[in-house]
Amino acid sequence: MVAGIGETLRNAREAKRLTLKDVSKDTNIVVKYLEALENEDFDKFPSETYLLGFLRSYAEYLKVDADELIQAYKGYKIGESSTPLEELTRPTGLSIVAQLRMYAQQYRNILYFAGIGVAVLIVISLFISLITSDVHVGSGDSIKAIQDEYYRTQGKKIAIKNIWPLQLTNDSGIVLLYNDEACQFLVDNKEILFLLSDIKDNSVIVEFLPDSKKYVLEMEKPVMCSPMESSRNIMLTLKGLTENRAKIRVQLAAVEQVKPDEAVSVVTPVTPGTEVVTHDQKNLKIVFEAEFVQKTYFELYLDGNERVRGMMPAGTKERWEASEFIQVKIGNAGGVKVKINGVDYMFGLPGQVANKVITWRKDPQDPNKYKLEVKDW
Repeated sequence: MVAGIGETLRNAREAKRLTLKDVSKDTNIVVKYLEALENEDFDKFPSETYLLGFLRSYAEYLKVDADELIQAYKGYKIGESSTPLEELTRPTGLSIVAQLRMYAQQYRNILYFAGIGVAVLIVISLFISLITSDVHVGSGDSIKAIQDEYYRTQGKKIAIKNIWPLQLTNDSGIVLLYNDEACQFLVDNKEILFLLSDIKDNSVIVEFLPDSKKYVLEMEKPVMCSPMESSRNIMLTLKGLTENRAKIRVQLAAVEQVKPDEAVSVVTPVTPGTEVVTHDQKNLKIVFEAEFVQKTYFELYLDGNERVRGMMPAGTKERWEASEFIQVKIGNAGGVKVKINGVDYMFGLPGQVANKVITWRKDPQDPNKYKLEVKDW
């Protein structure tokens, strides 16, 4: 056993009040090899290349003369083996391959995490290149369909170069748009689309399609938008701007939650106009009159056929008729005043959501008598 190598290392470590775990953390040499050096148990090393590399690293870490310890080790080897003296006393320089193997063993943890970091950077760079590239995402057919609908409703043509789909996470997302590019996203399973129609020095103009509502966005100034097609308000914020590109944050406005005790109850009107006596069911008629006092999302189906779906602006008045049943979905129940066959009916309070069916029910006591009832859809 060599006298002095292990003792020198141990004394230097203890003088610095370091544990073997502390040294291992700083040098990336596993504890079992540090213990082997301090115990002079050189047979535990996979090869002499590792032993000499670790011995030098450990000694230099402790500010101990590494060359002196290596010469001491070689003196031990001269006495313990039949290896020719000239071979043992060669300079301790390691071959490139041996050094690489030693460093790979010594710094394997760093290399592992570095590899993970490189992989993450590659994924991020690929993602950024995808979202910032000029690849045409919107299909020609979808763009043409939007242009045709816009021309039909607005009577003029519109230019759309690309359509970029945006996946909202927690009701929020960021999109990068060039001039005449559009962003498409979902609001309550309804496709909403707006176009970056103009870029100015410090602002941009966006236009929701197909209703052609335009909004001016200035840097870091949120703008609440109310497109006709959306059941919720949409907040747009201009987050970045170059001479030909805009970075826009899309955020959906919060929806007021309806508490269980505020749920719309089922009501069966028994007032005049809701009860009919007839010998022929074909003579039945349901008249639905609505006055929208607040902007409200509204869907209406007459005898199973969709008639209305979208945002109804405040001040709108409508009247519809059906024979068998009417189905309604109202995003803001308190935002609409309703009459059913001339009788006032309340679907709920402001902010509440109502899904209802209005239909005729035959009186079990009189087969010629029908009553209107409103029930959950």
